[in-house]
Amino acid sequence: MNMSRSNERAMQMLLAAAAVCLFAGCKGKDEETQEAASNRQQHMDLPLQAVEPVEPEAQDVRFTLLPLLADFPMVKLGDVQMVCTPKDDGRVSVTARAMISVEENLYSTEDAPAIFNTERKEINDALNRAMLPESAYLLQVGADPAGITEEDRAAKPLPKDLQKLADEIKSLAERSVYRLLTPAQTTVEIPASMIASRADGRWTMSDISFDTQPLRSLLSLIPERALPQDAMVATDGFEEKQRALMREKTEAFNAAAKPYIDGRETAARTRMLEARARRDEAVKAAQQEAAACEERRKAWENACAKFFFDSAAYTGEWKRGDAFGKFTLRISRAEKYPDSVQFIGTLSDTDLPQAEMRIVGRCESAPKNGDPIPCVVHVYNGRYDPDVATAEVFDKQDGILRLSLTEDGALTGKLTCESWDKEPEKAFDVRLNLAQKKSARRVQRR
Repeated sequence: MNMSRSNERAMQMLLAAAAVCLFAGCKGKDEETQEAASNRQQHMDLPLQAVEPVEPEAQDVRFTLLPLLADFPMVKLGDVQMVCTPKDDGRVSVTARAMISVEENLYSTEDAPAIFNTERKEINDALNRAMLPESAYLLQVGADPAGITEEDRAAKPLPKDLQKLADEIKSLAERSVYRLLTPAQTTVEIPASMIASRADGRWTMSDISFDTQPLRSLLSLIPERALPQDAMVATDGFEEKQRALMREKTEAFNAAAKPYIDGRETAARTRMLEARARRDEAVKAAQQEAAACEERRKAWENACAKFFFDSAAYTGEWKRGDAFGKFTLRISRAEKYPDSVQFIGTLSDTDLPQAEMRIVGRCESAPKNGDPIPCVVHVYNGRYDPDVATAEVFDKQDGILRLSLTEDGALTGKLTCESWDKEPEKAFDVRLNLAQKKSARRVQRR
């Protein structure tokens, strides 16, 4: 029977052990006991020596890789599988594969789907109707475009209750969609390599190679815990549900906005009718004013013909305090203009005709029917009685008559000096009435 080399070696060891036992049996019992005790004591006196590991463990590699994952809080380092190869210089080459798992669901964000465009248009149409400028409603009810202001052309802000509904609808139509891109517990395997050196009882790693590039794409994703509370997450059928919700809210907005829109139309119609009434009133008032002006013009024409003509004479008196006297104002020539009559003549003492001053006057149309017609007469050089109080005016050579012509043809007012503006008490009260009317040449017309 042939035996393998290993079996042959085992047989040799067995024979050697039997020989040792046979030799030991030949010794005396006491000698055997003494020798065994001595050997046991020598063995106990030897110091214990720690065995140095010949290669790093997986935990040493994990400690090396963990700091390299600090930029990726969404992942967790799992199992590490490694192969160690001793080098000639006593260091160890480590080749590993690290299992990286995603801690929670990660989402990408997208713009609102284009499928919502129909609902967005309906929303915008509803908002546009409610925010139409006032001018649109005014034109709709037939208002005069000339009465529309720039403020009317500005879009009308929504009331707070409608604005709240509008914001909710716009949020539904425009908010972003979140799509699950990387589920939790997704595992990524990343290779790593390094050189391990043993010193001072611990392993030190160098020449570390750990490519985290596969994890970079996760940085742009949004962890589930960071999603907005009302985030719209893309799930099966979410688009149809969202469209139905938008249509529902748009209908609710239209229902709430209808009374508001109807109210704006009513307000525009009321404003238009009121403006039309005011315009009609203004037209009527203008017509009445034009008629009144015509009346005043005719009255003025009549007054000119009646009171201002060549050779007209006004007689009356002057008075200041206890002093008084007589005056005669003669118009030697009068000339009519569109809004006034200018004349020249004399102002004399009725009882002393040779005491006579030259005058130039102007009488203008009255601003309103029935008001006195203002008349200003400047007094110039001439002869006067120095013993009469009115000589104070004639001495100053800036005498002036400020008169008013009443409907009955009386000229009333003051004889004063332009330099007496601050001394009104020096003025003389004057009242003159038309004394006669000759059939001489009438007022010249231009």
